[in-house]
Amino acid sequence: MIALRNTILFLLLYNPFLYSCELQQEYIIQTDTVKLSDIIKTPKKDYILFNINPAKHSKRVRSSELLSKLKLYGYKECMTKHAYIQFSKRSSIETDFLKNRVKEYYNNHYKDIKIQSISLRPSKYMSHLPKEFRVGFARNAYLSHKGIFYIKTPKNRKYFFKYTLHAELPVYEATKEIKRGDAFSLLNLQKKSIILDKFRALPLMQLEKNRYEAKHKIDKGTILTQRDITGLYLIKRGANVTVTLQDEGVQITFSARAVQNGRYGDTITVQYNNNKKLRVVVIGKNRAKAK
Repeated sequence: MIALRNTILFLLLYNPFLYSCELQQEYIIQTDTVKLSDIIKTPKKDYILFNINPAKHSKRVRSSELLSKLKLYGYKECMTKHAYIQFSKRSSIETDFLKNRVKEYYNNHYKDIKIQSISLRPSKYMSHLPKEFRVGFARNAYLSHKGIFYIKTPKNRKYFFKYTLHAELPVYEATKEIKRGDAFSLLNLQKKSIILDKFRALPLMQLEKNRYEAKHKIDKGTILTQRDITGLYLIKRGANVTVTLQDEGVQITFSARAVQNGRYGDTITVQYNNNKKLRVVVIGKNRAKAK
């Protein structure tokens, strides 16, 4: 059995007539020639398939033409979904500075993100970076692990770059169905680490006690985002509220009745001492401080 399996593996690896592959839409190459080894890993013998004009740094060929060449060299089972295949020469620019800007951009949106790697390249061949430029990203680009950013020179010329990053970040997942208005806690959520792929909105990454409630019904297994949450009413109309007043270094505490509902940080009105009214800021569950 082992001998048979080894024979099959040998045939698949070394017999091009049994090789099957699906062609990519674009290949990044190192030189001005497109070789068989740029498409097929470790071919039995390498061949030059196309030459690239050094002034253009890229070549676009019909898939049918490329498939014919591959068939000529014994790779009959290759296929593709694309009408054309692009070959682009890898730019020789230094990308460390740009990678750091991508890293800063994601760190600014995800406090605890762990970025393992970043790959990027210009959309068109570049031999060098401009001396002065600023970096810009598309709106909400941080919601995906890949995208396009640009560098813009003082003369308003833009150069575009494609990038991909591999990163992990902590999120909260619903452990059961959550109804609209239910408070979020570790009784209905669990913290987990996931690979950044694509979000519809910024995920909830920190869970503060008595701060959020469900904006709508949430199914079990849902990753919580800002679209799913709203501030939890810490004070409800008619509730007794403990109010703290700071006056000339002296802290005074008294009880009042809430006239309005209030979330954390909201300014609401309370009544005390025979219906006197006072504006206060919500700081906790049935707790507020005088403005």
